[in-house]
Order: sequence, then structure tokens, then C-alpha cells
Amino acid sequence: MIRRLSLAMATAAAALLALSGLVGCALAGNPQPPTLWMPEPVRDLSAQRVGNEVRLHWTMPKNTTDKVALQGDQRAHFCWTRGAALGPEGKAPPRPVPSAGLPGCRAAGDAMFPPNRPADFTTQMPADLTGGPPQMVSYFVELQNRSGKTAGPSNPAYVATGSAPAAVEGFTAHTQPKGVVLDWQSAAPHPGLVLRIHRALIPSPGSPKPNQSAGTPPAPEQTLEVDLDKTDPGQALDSDAPLDHTWRYSVERVQRVTADQHTVELSGLSSPPVIIDAKNIFPPAVPAGLAAVADEQAQAINLSWTPDSDPDLAGYIVYRRDETAGTPAERISGDAPVVPSTFEDKTVVAGHRYTYAVSAVSNDGVESARSAEVQEQMQENQTQ
Repeated sequence: MIRRLSLAMATAAAALLALSGLVGCALAGNPQPPTLWMPEPVRDLSAQRVGNEVRLHWTMPKNTTDKVALQGDQRAHFCWTRGAALGPEGKAPPRPVPSAGLPGCRAAGDAMFPPNRPADFTTQMPADLTGGPPQMVSYFVELQNRSGKTAGPSNPAYVATGSAPAAVEGFTAHTQPKGVVLDWQSAAPHPGLVLRIHRALIPSPGSPKPNQSAGTPPAPEQTLEVDLDKTDPGQALDSDAPLDHTWRYSVERVQRVTADQHTVELSGLSSPPVIIDAKNIFPPAVPAGLAAVADEQAQAINLSWTPDSDPDLAGYIVYRRDETAGTPAERISGDAPVVPSTFEDKTVVAGHRYTYAVSAVSNDGVESARSAEVQEQMQENQTQ
């Protein structure tokens, strides 16, 4: 009996030792608490006031606060507070309550967004903030888990209250030799007010023209501004827009507002876009300084004139009229334009008097008026 009891006790002890070994293997390492699936706060929120809309932009985080990758669309809550997001005595706003969000922040909307992507949200400026003197308003976005808890609000993004600048009316565009002329209905000037012009190149098939092939191509997009703080001219010349391109323009008035030690922009509604095929239908400048000199030895009359600086210049055309024979003016420089600003007329007849004129022609084949005329005569050979 004693031996049997000892054997049973030994067997039970061995079993307990084996069981403890199994339990020890199962608990290797420290246990981890389950994730709350609480998204990391947004850190790059920006805001733009356009008319009576507030347009928010930010980047959605990809992880939770405990570094677990977010899955599926995440809930976003938007709110705003008056002022530049400062608490009493200029201190930072109070810390949010996880179950209630940022205290004193008025709701501006809710939406769902996928993680790790750029995100946008548009909300209306409250009606009571669309008039009166400009003040600063702070917008926030709070990302919430399924229980409505949040790790905190985003950085504040500031917009200005008050009336937005008037929309631009009567916006049109046309070309002139120096570029594209923009016209609009002028309005009352105001300190800090600008007209912002957006220009975009509309690509078209075809190779560049000779005068552009070796140069810098025009910028695909560019933003220009006209100051409206003292006067609204109602017109501007975009001399940086090369002709023989198609351009799309849109404009809006923008007010720069400073309040609560922050400067923001308050934009009016953008005008409908205007598309202009800015063909160069303008001739180059009329050549000047034409001079003619007879070369007795070469039996020719040499012409020279001041070079034309027009960037769309293809060359020149030389015309001659035989005064002695009474013939009308005719083109003597051939089918192709003359590239240098000189020409040698070797077809003259001794003893005849000639009248010359020169015109300039563009790459589009548009010809200028003819220059002022000059006369020269090739003397007859004298018998010795």
C-alpha cells in the first residue's frame, strides 16, 4: 500500500511538472492589451475660405495611436471655435475629453475617410459669421473610433469671418502683339485686396515653332496678381503668355485679413473659366533704317536696315521698283524670307535708277507694312 501510494504521488508530481512546463511555454513574453482602434490625430489640417464655403484639407493617418494599421474608412468629426484657438490668457485650448471631443467646439459636420490618403471636406460658413468686421475662426477635425472616442483634435486651421470679396463679373480675354489682355468689370478698391489670375496651358498637337524650339517652353500653370488696394483698373496685360498657344484663365478677388495675430486669405468666388486660342495674327514691326549703296565693282546695290527684335520674326521681304523702266514694285528676295538684315541686289542694270522697300514677316506668314523707300542708281561704265 505504501509503495502504491508513493508511486501514485510520484506520477501526480510528474504530471504537475509537465503541466507547469506547458503553461510556462504558453506565457512566453509580456501580454499585450487589445488596441482601441483610435486613429492618430491629424497634424496638417489647412483651411480656405471661398465665398461662404470653408474648404478643409489634410492627410489621413495610417496607424492607430498604438501603431496598428487602420482598416476601412474612419469617422471624422469637424468643429469650429471663435478666435485663434487660444484659451484664457492666451493659453492653448483645453485638452479634449476622449468621449466628448474638444470642449466648446461647435459641430460643422461628420464624414468617413479611408486611412493614409489625402482628404477634403467642405462645409458652409455659419450665416452669422458671413458679415460684420473680420474675425478669426479656428477649425478642427477629430478622428474617432467606433465608440466615438478620439485621441485629440487636429492642429487648428484658421479662416476669417466677414463678407467675402465680390465675384469677378464680365471677365473676357483677347490678344494684342505683346500678349493676352484680360478685361473685367472694375469694383471699389480696398486695402489688402488683390485680383488673382490663374493661367493654364492647354496642350495642342504639333511641333513648336522655330523661334520656340531652342527656347524655354511656357510654364504649364502660373498664378498672377493685380493689386486692388488703391484702384481697380479693370484690365491687365499678361505679357508672359506667348502667342500661338491656347490658354485657360480664371480669376477671383482675394482679401488678406489679419486678426488675432494671424493673417489669412478670404477669397471671392472664382469666375467661369475663359479659354482663348491666342493666335499671333499681328505682323512684326515695320523695318526701319533702310539704306542702299551702289557697289560699282560688283555691279550690285547693297541694302541694309535695322534688325527687328520681334520674337515671332521669320525674316524680311525686299521689294524693288525700276524707276527708269517705269515698272511696278516687285518682290526680288525670293520665296523664302531673308533672315539677315542685309540684301545684295545683283540684278540691276547700269544706268537705271531703283526704289527699294523692305517688310517683315512672322512665322505665321503675317507681313508688316513696307518700310520707307530709298533710291539708288548703278552708274554706267565710262569708256577710258
